[in-house]
Amino acid sequence: MTLCAFGLLSQSAVAAQLLMEGPGIALELHSGIMAGTLDDGIQTFSSDDLSFMQEQLAEDGIDTTGRISILLAETGNGFAFINLFDGSATPLASGTNDSTLGFNSFIGGNAEHHWNTDAGGSMSWFDFGLTQMVDGTFEWQTGVTSEGFAWSNLEEGETGTVSFVDLGLDKLIPDMMLQYITFNGVSWEVEAYDDFDADATQYNVSFYVTGVPGPAGIAVLALAAMRRRRRRH
Repeated sequence: MTLCAFGLLSQSAVAAQLLMEGPGIALELHSGIMAGTLDDGIQTFSSDDLSFMQEQLAEDGIDTTGRISILLAETGNGFAFINLFDGSATPLASGTNDSTLGFNSFIGGNAEHHWNTDAGGSMSWFDFGLTQMVDGTFEWQTGVTSEGFAWSNLEEGETGTVSFVDLGLDKLIPDMMLQYITFNGVSWEVEAYDDFDADATQYNVSFYVTGVPGPAGIAVLALAAMRRRRRRH
């Protein structure tokens, strides 16, 4: 596995951190703000949520098209571990799906799941009490539609795993398909790129959430979210 990393992180006093580990990879990602997302109360990942997140990243020069993007963000339902699959300017456009991703993830029992399979695929959720799992597939038309998954309501010390399975991703960017995104205190930036091992069809990582702020920190994040929204308009 080849890992390409760049940039320095600016430690935020109120940002949570996502520690990720896998074969040949160890990263610390800092949380940013995706205000007003994942907050519909029914644990969905709406097309509006997808578009907003892609737009926020694009404003900071990050292109999600043709990639699997991984980040930690403060959302309308607390801190969330977010996975974006491809990027598009025309969600729900008609066409033939040409990308298929197998997806499996375990986490503790208090997290909440959100997925978007509007373009295709099927996901299932299993509650084991102290732990829970999602498993299934995402399907979309590369560069035209996109999908996503998130675990939200993350607590201090939350741990989990995620497995990506290449069931047909040859239309995505062929090298360094995965991008790990962090927030440097001012803007989003790519912390590292990674890829499936040569001849491998499965990519496994574990994650650990730490630095989740208390009530005072949450208030600061809310103020920052309001300012960031004003900047967009």
